[in-house]
Amino acid sequence: MKRKLRISYYAHHMGSGHLRHAQRLAATGLVELQVASTGASSQRLFEDNVQYVPLAADEGSSQLRFAPTSGHLHYAPTGKPIVERFTTLNAGWEAFEPDLVMVDVSVEVALFARLSGYRVALRRMPGVRTDRPHRMAYDLADALFAYYPQHLEEPLHRDSYAQKSFYLGTPAPHPSQRAATQSSDQIPVRDCGDTRRVVVQTSLAASVDSSRLVQAALRSPSWSWEVIGSVHGATDKLPENLRLHGTVEQPEQWLDAADVVISSSGHNAVAAAAASKRPTMLIPEERPHAEQAVFARMLHEAGGCAMLESWDEPVDWEKKLTHVADTDGSSLARTLLVTQDEFTAGLQRMFSSLCDS
Repeated sequence: MKRKLRISYYAHHMGSGHLRHAQRLAATGLVELQVASTGASSQRLFEDNVQYVPLAADEGSSQLRFAPTSGHLHYAPTGKPIVERFTTLNAGWEAFEPDLVMVDVSVEVALFARLSGYRVALRRMPGVRTDRPHRMAYDLADALFAYYPQHLEEPLHRDSYAQKSFYLGTPAPHPSQRAATQSSDQIPVRDCGDTRRVVVQTSLAASVDSSRLVQAALRSPSWSWEVIGSVHGATDKLPENLRLHGTVEQPEQWLDAADVVISSSGHNAVAAAAASKRPTMLIPEERPHAEQAVFARMLHEAGGCAMLESWDEPVDWEKKLTHVADTDGSSLARTLLVTQDEFTAGLQRMFSSLCDS
């Protein structure tokens, strides 16, 4: 009987999305899986059959020393935390003997894996990624994988890397999965009254200032603004139609109860908004390589999803929200999401291409 492939998945520590992608891979049951990421606490996200490698944190340590890399790498300090981190990672690979290392996402880890003798698949993310480190990593990787469909890809990237790129999409949550996540929290339900509800979903490392939300709420008094996620700036003296709920356990319940969803353009935030099938508008937050801005434009151009360039863009909020509310709530899902079978088939194609040769 042919053994399952061994896949080691490196999940970057910024945000929760990279670990969620590893969870989706684990759920397919296709492979023996090892996951490496920062901190021991993330091990609880995986079943016992997933080997977890906790890596020591390195950012913010006083033991780090930074030296110029002449633009060849994004992040390459020296010091004990880096030595310990890569020693642990290499020891984990040596013990697990992966057929493939999937890197989500780090130019430096992809390079390290390749120099350690492993085949490497590097995640392709939206954004302006034509800088020297990205080009080097894309060139050396055995494969590039993206969690969006091929029709969203930028022509320049397709022209250069079509032969090694695999577009997996994002699997839509099964209705039973969404039902299973329902909690006892008192989530307001949508009604047919005069006041309609806009639910704003920010990213964990939010760049949304509370003053922008206050201005928007004041300029749309017929709408109730419910904000889930992080904001920064003063949060006192809020208008009556604006409520900040912070991070919530079951954001899908809030999204499902919205007349309009306004979401950041982080990948998993967009996927959650798409799964709600509520009329959605994307407002990208500032990120390196213009990641969110580019992703929002990709979705707008491919599927017509409403978007603003930023929260600073002048807007007639009453008119804008009314317009978005009349749009097709399923269009974003059709543009981005795939079935679980399609997602699994995409992984199988990539694994077969790399590991059966």
